[in-house]
Amino acid sequence: MSEDSLQLQLWHLRMGDVSGPELRLGLPWLSEKELDYFRACRSRFRQRQFALGRLLLRGALSHLAPERSPLEWRFETGPHGKPALAAGEPLIGFSLAHSGDRIVLATGPLRRLGIDLENGHKPRNIERLARRWFQPEEVSEVMRLPAESRPGWFYRTWTLKEAWSKARGAALAPSLRQIAVRHAGNEADGKGFQVTLRNGEHFPWRFLVLQPSGGYHCALACQSEAGARLVSRRMTGLARFEAMTTPILAEAPGIS
Repeated sequence: MSEDSLQLQLWHLRMGDVSGPELRLGLPWLSEKELDYFRACRSRFRQRQFALGRLLLRGALSHLAPERSPLEWRFETGPHGKPALAAGEPLIGFSLAHSGDRIVLATGPLRRLGIDLENGHKPRNIERLARRWFQPEEVSEVMRLPAESRPGWFYRTWTLKEAWSKARGAALAPSLRQIAVRHAGNEADGKGFQVTLRNGEHFPWRFLVLQPSGGYHCALACQSEAGARLVSRRMTGLARFEAMTTPILAEAPGIS
């Protein structure tokens, strides 16, 4: 990786790694708006998932800027719900994703940054979803694959598309059709892919396919010409982090 590469941080959390008492200790970090959302959640699982995502975010930001306490950070929301640090806060872009019992957070020195995470064990009708949301050539590609290879192809394609949509702060449904993903060869192993952007933008984009553990699929998109390098950490308790490694399976630029 060249010296001018873009350094991004990736933060992981398994929901079971933060105890109930630790979660309750962290709730005062949340804003009134966040607490209102927390109370409105219809299930205890969703309550816990939301709160832990916000605590991971606040703890990670304070890890990057130790002079700020987790409760000091202020946020705003874009027109399609994308959260960002409020005006006057440091230039730290971020994107949160959760699936199953996992939460991931990407941070970096740029605003347009998106990450998506999907549980590969969750049963889905791959063909139906692909025909509804993907480009015709993408549908043809997945249908040429053996049945056992289709879920891996689907999740890698979906996470790349959703990460890009989240990075742009755009509505998901139209974004899925404005980006086309092609995998190298006939096997969707994530080790080669090409992304074509069809929304008229000519900004440089980078796309990464990541390899989290436990059968999950993850992708990251950022508006940058530089290649990316990751520093990964795992949250092991309330605002406690330890270093870990997240392999990058493949990286590619977006082509307009």
